Amino acid sequence: MKNIAGNEVSIFLYRFELRGNSIDFVLNESIAEDMYPEIDEKMKPLVHVCCETLLRYRHLSVSNTIMDGNFLVTGEFEVMLSKGLGIHFAHDEKQRLFQDAKLIADLLGEVMDRRTQEMKKGKQHTPHLIDQPPNPKKIKKELEELGNARLLEDELRWIAEGQQIRPGLKQLRPDDLPRDVTASRGYDHRGLCYVFEHKKYGELGRIVMIKAGEQKMLMQADLYLGQEKQESTIAKKKKEIFEKVVTTVNAGFNCNHQK
Repeated sequence: MKNIAGNEVSIFLYRFELRGNSIDFVLNESIAEDMYPEIDEKMKPLVHVCCETLLRYRHLSVSNTIMDGNFLVTGEFEVMLSKGLGIHFAHDEKQRLFQDAKLIADLLGEVMDRRTQEMKKGKQHTPHLIDQPPNPKKIKKELEELGNARLLEDELRWIAEGQQIRPGLKQLRPDDLPRDVTASRGYDHRGLCYVFEHKKYGELGRIVMIKAGEQKMLMQADLYLGQEKQESTIAKKKKEIFEKVVTTVNAGFNCNHQK
């Protein structure tokens, strides 16, 4: 068996497969049968954010498998993107994607190690059903925790490098945002992420601060429509409110860069 790079595989762990406009996470069946609930919960937000990142590049993939992770015959773990896809990623984004891909592999390795120890002791294992759909609210909370952890790592690095904390972005107050709009930390491989929600219309979108060079930051705004069609009344309302959010954040962003 070989991975998408053509290297000999000892143990297949997972792959991300294109399916229309979405991506399926395909897990090794034996590992899935041995899965532990607490490990499954740790893995879900990592799989979610990897899918989000890969979806942005699905149109550039030359194969149905856009990314896979395997243990090679050498014993090393290898994560690979579809041929030639890596050149389209920003360096930091690809590094974060691969880091989370490795974390998924580490969790799956933990499943295999624990199950091996149980078998040696003659302990029975109760299968854990993992085909249940993830809880969106729980995933959002876990992504917020990952985002906070990533921010702390970045801030410690900025301090060590003598840089400004939260470079390029003025800290917002609740009153700065449109009525009934709240902001929370998100998690995105591109950079620091902020998710905006409306009390009535739900998630509006996200704003990501992307590092571009040593002293530059770019602001990327992504409108979230979910299942709404662009021409629907709700979609238009969400777009209108989110544009106000973007204008407010952009004003603070530009203000900092003009100093």
